[in-house]
Amino acid sequence: MKILQIIDRLEVGGAERVFIDLTNLLYKSKKVEVSILTFDNRGGLYKYLNPQINKIDFKRKNKFNLFTAYKLSKILRNYDILHVHMIHVFKYVKFICLIFNIKTKLVLQDHYGKNSTDKKIPKYLNTFLKPKYYIGVSEELIDWAKERLNVFNSYKLTNIVIKEKHLEITNDKKGFVIVGNIKPIKNQLFAIQLVILMNEELTIVGKIQDYDYYNKLLALINKSNYKNKVHFIHDVNNVQPLLSQFKLGLMTSISESGPLVLIEYLAQNLPFLSYETGEVSQNLKKEIPSFFIKNFILNEWQEKINLINNKTEALEELYTKHYSEKKYTNECLKIYQKIKNS
Repeated sequence: MKILQIIDRLEVGGAERVFIDLTNLLYKSKKVEVSILTFDNRGGLYKYLNPQINKIDFKRKNKFNLFTAYKLSKILRNYDILHVHMIHVFKYVKFICLIFNIKTKLVLQDHYGKNSTDKKIPKYLNTFLKPKYYIGVSEELIDWAKERLNVFNSYKLTNIVIKEKHLEITNDKKGFVIVGNIKPIKNQLFAIQLVILMNEELTIVGKIQDYDYYNKLLALINKSNYKNKVHFIHDVNNVQPLLSQFKLGLMTSISESGPLVLIEYLAQNLPFLSYETGEVSQNLKKEIPSFFIKNFILNEWQEKINLINNKTEALEELYTKHYSEKKYTNECLKIYQKIKNS
């Protein structure tokens, strides 16, 4: 079976990280023939792809150019399944398939956590650009696809993170860490308010995606005279090697489909406190309920953190139980087989 994984670019982000990991695992399995196609610049995560994987850099200068569309259609015909990540990318690929009558099976993998909260349908996604096959990373997204799009060939593929082994363990911990690109939905403002209340140090790891919000964070830090205790790292493509430096991870996002960062915390045995959102939270709160909270009340976060008190004993076991590479790869292969046979 020939699979083409499609995304626009491979800048740092949760969906892009899933794209890399899934493609590498499929190649490693040898059960399918997997290739990738990107539309724009390669991005910072491109280097993490297995060098043996067939890579198509389709430099699309103008997506509305008919000759460009025709060149893309000739590529798409060569595969059994087109596995497209992100709704805006899917809509473009679906349009090409329609105008050039491409019969290759086309599946959308949705990574957009806000769909489960705002319920809005992206433009044209429930009309002529409607997907026939849909992969969601959470039950909420699967329900959204069935209820709002009437797509009943919907499959869940819960995200994973490939665990990396790091030998540098230090007893001199730096404080708290929060991982996520800087924008309002990630809610780093609340994390800063929390560490100010607790007189703790905080390292924020993530690229700036909203400069107005970033300036708002800086304004709070300066106003609180906390410049020496809040640190930013913007140029990290792989956070796992850093995590052993910290005593606690935070996850303050208002809405997430994953969140992938919790799996990274688990993989590196880092205790954390997370707002309860996304499929990973739903799975893990059954076994480590004290690591989750369902509000943004500062004093209650502080109380929870004091109770956690460096609980690390079961975290790596939970990672192995729920997020193993073999389990994830087999789930994806089963989905492909169902799509192929439908």
